[in-house]
Amino acid sequence: MPIMGPNGNGKSTLSETIMGRSAYHVTQGNIYLDGTSIIEMPVDERARRGLFLAMQYPAEIQGVTNGEFLRAAINARRPEDQQISVRQFLQELDRNLELLDMSTDMTERYLNEGFCGGEKKRNEILQLLMIKPAFAILDEIDSGLDIDALKVVAKGDNSMRGDNFGSLIILLFEYVKLTCL
Repeated sequence: MPIMGPNGNGKSTLSETIMGRSAYHVTQGNIYLDGTSIIEMPVDERARRGLFLAMQYPAEIQGVTNGEFLRAAINARRPEDQQISVRQFLQELDRNLELLDMSTDMTERYLNEGFCGGEKKRNEILQLLMIKPAFAILDEIDSGLDIDALKVVAKGDNSMRGDNFGSLIILLFEYVKLTCL
């Protein structure tokens, strides 16, 4: 389901509230994931239950490689005795890197550090594909991307389609005034 609107209308606030950012508090209503209220759950518990947020401005994390982050995020959602093997992880990683037309060098770089806008967005979609959440919120996933990068991002999101996955896509919508000369 897409949500569109100009800057300042609360799209990112909505996504961060759903994800559980402590700066925002729900004063009415509830938020359910698979029939369970998540309103009192901290962010990490919401993520373990299958909620994913691709942020408008992903943070840079020095000292943690993309590969380390991805494997830790996958294993955080699995029981201790069912951690993903290195072999399986690398096979899935290679398949998803190819789908997104990303270099394997990306896995050795620190998380989002020095990434251009398109690299950050592709990296968020790589995280989506690897973590396999039940529901993803993609906040302004179109921001700063050219048409080719948008196609890759859409390809990644579309590859997740199925009965066990849903997404909310938040798009930047600028009002454009057209004039005839």
